[in-house]
Amino acid sequence: MGANTADRATWTLPAVAESARAARRQVATQLDDWGLPQVADDATLIVSELVTNAVCHGAGPVWHALRRVPGDGAADVVRLEVGDHGRGWGGAPAARAREDSLACGGRGLPLVEALSSRWGAWHLPHGFVVWVEMSGGPLTGTSGASGISGGKLQAENGHLPLEGSLNNP
Repeated sequence: MGANTADRATWTLPAVAESARAARRQVATQLDDWGLPQVADDATLIVSELVTNAVCHGAGPVWHALRRVPGDGAADVVRLEVGDHGRGWGGAPAARAREDSLACGGRGLPLVEALSSRWGAWHLPHGFVVWVEMSGGPLTGTSGASGISGGKLQAENGHLPLEGSLNNP
């Protein structure tokens, strides 16, 4: 299920593992429709990680939203949000022990940080949201992370609200 406007698309998915695959397809299709295929690989990796986290650690259905914000003479900004009805988590990604280098899991949020321009998370009265912003223009070799201080999530300042998403009741 989804809702689309010219610059916004939202979807609600069941809290099952297969939802990550569905979210990847939805995001890739929408970015292609918007003429932004250059960010599809990064965006689909990010949405897959965040939906998987919401399914594994959250509660209730998972929703995700994508918004294109036209740039003023610059590249568009692509904003992705993933939310659920869980309590969320309360800190930055834990450092990995050297002997833990072959373990699965725990690498997703550092990937999100590396692939985004800005990202963060916040609690809602009825859930938890992780948001990501990416440049819609061709990437020039920078790893983003401009909105992250010391690898920790920051409180949202001046975010671009998505009308109708769970972060904007």
